[in-house]
Amino acid sequence: MPDITELIRNITPLYNQYKQNKESLSGTQSLILMWEIGDYLKKYIDRNNVAPHNLFRQIYGKSEGKENISQKSYVSREFQGRCFRIRNMFPSKEYIFNQLPGLIDFTSFREAMPFFDNAIYKLKEEEFKQLLVLLNSKVPSSKIIKQLSIQKKAINNITNSRNQKLEQLVNEKKIFIDFYNFIYKLIKENTNYNSALELLGIKEVGLINLISKNLSALAQEGILIVDMPETEIEQEIVNRFYSMLSNLLEPKDEKERRRFRRLIPPERIVRLADIVYSFSSEQQYNKQRNR
Repeated sequence: MPDITELIRNITPLYNQYKQNKESLSGTQSLILMWEIGDYLKKYIDRNNVAPHNLFRQIYGKSEGKENISQKSYVSREFQGRCFRIRNMFPSKEYIFNQLPGLIDFTSFREAMPFFDNAIYKLKEEEFKQLLVLLNSKVPSSKIIKQLSIQKKAINNITNSRNQKLEQLVNEKKIFIDFYNFIYKLIKENTNYNSALELLGIKEVGLINLISKNLSALAQEGILIVDMPETEIEQEIVNRFYSMLSNLLEPKDEKERRRFRRLIPPERIVRLADIVYSFSSEQQYNKQRNR
């Protein structure tokens, strides 16, 4: 991954400004600071074609709860992810000022985020205008949050019954688990990177990076999906997984991706993206083995 020193140098003052003044900042001001951090992240991701979760992990420097790994900054992966998400919601700071000039508390917006970028909670034009009026009002944050929570629950009950068509993805779930166990075992049982890479059956590092990046896209809508070329991979378990991932990432299958994330939690998908990425170089492979 290209050097991130300058990126960390750019986002750290903004992060410090947010953390040190969080109690006195308006919701709009907090949103603007997070957008600016997200803008730095997005520009780096787009310029260097890296998977977001890999970048967030590199910026933080150590895995939360892990020892003996150098920590590069205090900007947590969760916070980076939220900033990146906010940047993808709004094309500019001016757009935020226009839509949310009176946002008092960022917590209210955090509760409303699904209405801005989650297809399940997409509102009609008039409903969205009413949402903006509520967020810009002087209604106490606790009441706004309660009202939004009720609204989300009502939408979820209508559009997303608990077992809706999940049985159709049982095979995809099994393919995912088989591949996860296979690649995890490769790392734990093979001290030699080249031997493990040969057993994986993927000869091109670029293809490994592509799979890792698209796993990030599978874990969360809104992350850029990279086209997956048709290919035959020697290892059958890997080949089945590659085909399954390619099918799930078809634009028309957004509903299926949401259902899949109810069978396989996004955290597990991101974890697999990390493991796959470790095969991109011997250095990354050894880091993964030592975790």
